[in-house]
Amino acid sequence: MKLLSTKTVFSSKYFKVNQNVIERNGKKFTKDFVERNPVVLIIPYTADEVYLESQFRDALGKMNLEIVAGTIEVGGDPLETAKRELKEEAGLIAKTWKKIAEWQLSPNMQAKIHVFAATDLETGEQQLDFDEEITIIKMPLQKALKNIETGEMITASHIAALLLFERLVKERKQ
Repeated sequence: MKLLSTKTVFSSKYFKVNQNVIERNGKKFTKDFVERNPVVLIIPYTADEVYLESQFRDALGKMNLEIVAGTIEVGGDPLETAKRELKEEAGLIAKTWKKIAEWQLSPNMQAKIHVFAATDLETGEQQLDFDEEITIIKMPLQKALKNIETGEMITASHIAALLLFERLVKERKQ
């Protein structure tokens, strides 16, 4: 594959849409790609519980059950972003961090996802952005997983992160 040209046709704070002219196997064609800022997903946990958040999502028009997450600023460090987001959104500070995965959101929507597990937690105050509406909910991991089955948790990357975390816990790697 040879990228012949790229043109940004839309840009916002969180993503941009690029129109790329590509040559592959003697064929020339145009494809649009969404390039989203990278994100962090954080699973804070104790021996008995994980911390989730119920956050109002304007695109859904309702509260959404999620793990703690945030957008990495341009040039930002994933771990430092994870620490900041955990403190701001959940009011938690973790002493122990482990990166458990690094994924792409989709083959056609480029967005790197960094997944962390955080433990040895200290509780503090949330520092929410003016447009954030977040309630922190502690629950056993098995109950969190049940929320996937019941459709209460619907965000695919968050679901994948929790399922991976469960496997690591079962294998005692977490």
